[in-house]
Amino acid sequence: MKKIMKIKKSYFAMLAAIVAFVVTGCVYIDSFSVMQVIDGKEVSYAYANTEATFTLTGHIECHEDHPAANFVVGYLVPKSWKLAETGKVTYKCDLAEDHDAILHMSVIPASSLPKNGGGRTWAECLTQEYGVGTNVLDDMEWVVFQTDDAYAIINNQFPTYTIWLTVNVGEKNLKFHPGVFVNHTDDGFGGGTDHKKVQFAPECFEVVGGKGDVIDFCNKHYNTASPMSALQNDLLTLTFNGSIAENQLTKADAIYINGVAYTASGNKYEVTEKSAKTKLIRENAYSDNYSITVWPVALFNVPVTEQIEYFEYYFTNADGSVIISQSDDDFENFGTEIPAIKVPFKFAFECE
Repeated sequence: MKKIMKIKKSYFAMLAAIVAFVVTGCVYIDSFSVMQVIDGKEVSYAYANTEATFTLTGHIECHEDHPAANFVVGYLVPKSWKLAETGKVTYKCDLAEDHDAILHMSVIPASSLPKNGGGRTWAECLTQEYGVGTNVLDDMEWVVFQTDDAYAIINNQFPTYTIWLTVNVGEKNLKFHPGVFVNHTDDGFGGGTDHKKVQFAPECFEVVGGKGDVIDFCNKHYNTASPMSALQNDLLTLTFNGSIAENQLTKADAIYINGVAYTASGNKYEVTEKSAKTKLIRENAYSDNYSITVWPVALFNVPVTEQIEYFEYYFTNADGSVIISQSDDDFENFGTEIPAIKVPFKFAFECE
């Protein structure tokens, strides 16, 4: 008899756990599309200085009453887009009186903290939880919006939603994986994933026909520069990411940066020395990544009266017998044949 009672207690405990799971409300992302229609074709790019629209669809499955709350959506995009200033987010939702009405969402101010964010802002929560997602460069930001209207939702309501982000894609050539996040203010970045979801576009969205070399957030490269946009008097950290592929340079006793700076007056200044001035520092004993922080004017010995437009550079060992350049990077990422004379990496400065 005692054994039967134990079995019944276990059964009812398990049933209670199942019921508790069932009654929670869930928010879902059904699709996130970055495709644009250009010349009658669907493409995953937009021309510089034009607007692009990303489309998000989803639904909510509610199994208990919820008080009025604002729906929240966050987007991960390059910082250069200045999304908080230039973006427009609209939506339609079955919870609205008119299911087809196009309604507005606004940027959540930094002072309006998520309910369960532990004192962090929405952007801080997203950055710490998801980082830059499937992207490989960190010059990105999460920008979070909420519906201007709050909605209560009752048991056994299953509304759908569609959200559109329209934004000017800026003037820079780049490509990246956009990210999207949904939640609501009554949860406010609570635990679990029932009330919040995140997704990163599988397509690499591109901005084409703009200024400068392509900033590639999608693929790992031998070189990175931080900050990605700078003036000639800024400090720059240049990194050799030797871990992206097997190469001879990571076996060298020391790694250096060499290159040439080109000025607006038509002069060029070269640095070829192998010294403490040009030596990269290994990140740690377990890493094949090396970096150096430089003041470009001093690195290339450019007179302060001249304006550097851009500089080219490569990574090399002490005797110059091994070089990693843009040509090597193109080979690893795109299978491009390495020419006899390698093409260096390039960094162009912003105008004042």
